[in-house]
Amino acid sequence: MHIARTVCLTLSALAFCASLAAPAAANDDRVYFSFASGNRLPDCTAASVQSAVAGTVARARRDYYDGRTILSIDGISEVNGRGNDVSPIERRYCKGTASLSDGSIQAVHYMVEEHAGFVGLGWNVEACLAPLDKWRVYGDHCSTARPH
Repeated sequence: MHIARTVCLTLSALAFCASLAAPAAANDDRVYFSFASGNRLPDCTAASVQSAVAGTVARARRDYYDGRTILSIDGISEVNGRGNDVSPIERRYCKGTASLSDGSIQAVHYMVEEHAGFVGLGWNVEACLAPLDKWRVYGDHCSTARPH
């Protein structure tokens, strides 16, 4: 019984990994786990990325952003940031203007990074509301979420 369960779990894991390696549809912002060249990250404007940015801010300690959350992000653009980066990990640097729950508008900087999700699968987002990073968690003027 133990061997059958092990084989079943192994086959399930292989099927899961194979589904991640399958190419995404042309208009799908789902990105797969791959070391192949080409676009491996969703665009800065993808709904999944904007949702991840808003989620990152919402999960912060309540007193960090004084309870503010992101309602929408406008004026989104990608910031060219590969420069001298020699890392094989692809990163996409983005900026925009966030409308916050208290009615204010603040600059938001975020980085989409491949292989940074759970156990290195998928992508992750690091986001910073520039003038509100009072503890400088993201460095001076959100430097860790901006290109170097």
